[in-house]
Amino acid sequence: MMRVGLQGIGLYAPGLPSWQEAVPVLRGDQAWHPEPPPPVALPLPSAERRRTSASARAAWTAAAQALADAKADARAVSTVFASSGGDGAILHQLCLALAAPDRAVSPTQFHNSVHNAPAGYYGIATGSHSPSNSLCCHRAPFAAGLLEAAVQVGTENRRVLLVGFDLAAPFPLAPLWPARQDFAVALLLAPPGQGEELAQWRIGTGEQAPASHADREDWIGELVEANPVAQCLPLLAALAAGTSARHCLPYLDGLSLEVEDAA
Repeated sequence: MMRVGLQGIGLYAPGLPSWQEAVPVLRGDQAWHPEPPPPVALPLPSAERRRTSASARAAWTAAAQALADAKADARAVSTVFASSGGDGAILHQLCLALAAPDRAVSPTQFHNSVHNAPAGYYGIATGSHSPSNSLCCHRAPFAAGLLEAAVQVGTENRRVLLVGFDLAAPFPLAPLWPARQDFAVALLLAPPGQGEELAQWRIGTGEQAPASHADREDWIGELVEANPVAQCLPLLAALAAGTSARHCLPYLDGLSLEVEDAA
C-alpha cells in the first residue's frame, strides 16, 4: 500500500462551507443544516471571472481552502481534478443549443464544456504551471482521484492537491446524473513526514467490499448517496473525531480503494 501525508483540507458543500466549520458537524457536536454555502468568485480579471462556471467556482473554493490550511504555494503543487463526468449544467446548456433550430452554441459554454476547464481557471488564478490531471469515474470519482494523487505523491516525491467536485444537473438530465446535491472537497497530499500533517494514510486497492457508508442512515449516508465525491465524508468524519478505522471506497467493478490510518 502507498503511504501519504495529509496536510490540508478544503470543503464547499451545503452545511459544510469549510473544513473548520465542518469539524464539529462531522463529530456530531452540531447538527447538519444543509443551507447552500455562500457564493464565491475566483481571483481573476473581471472578463475571465464572468465566464467561470459554478463547478469551477466550487472547485476553486475547496482548493484555495486546502492550500491555505497547509500554507502551501499553489505554484509548487501538482493537481488532480476529479468529477463523475464534468459539468452537468454546461452539458445541459449545450444540449439545449443543439436542439434549437439554429444550433448556435455559446463560445463561453463551449469553452466551459472542456473537461479540464476548472483546472484551467485554477491555473490562471494561481499562476501555477505545475502538472495537472483532470479525470472522471462516474460513480467513483473520489476514489479514482485519490488513487491518482497518491500514485503521483509516491512516484514524484512531491505534494499533490486533489480537488473533487460534482454539482447537480438540471432537468431533464438530472435523473441520469450521478450528483443530486452539490459537493466539492480538496485534499493536499504529500510524502509522509514532509511538513505538518493532519494525518498519515495507507492507500491501496483491494477486492470489492461494502463501502464505509453502506450501513449509515444519518445525514452523512444521505449526502454520500446524493453525490459520489461525498464518498470522502466517512473518512473525514473519522479524522474529525480522532478515530482510526479502515475505510473502503467504491472504485471499479470488483475493486475497492482501501484507506487506513498509518500514524
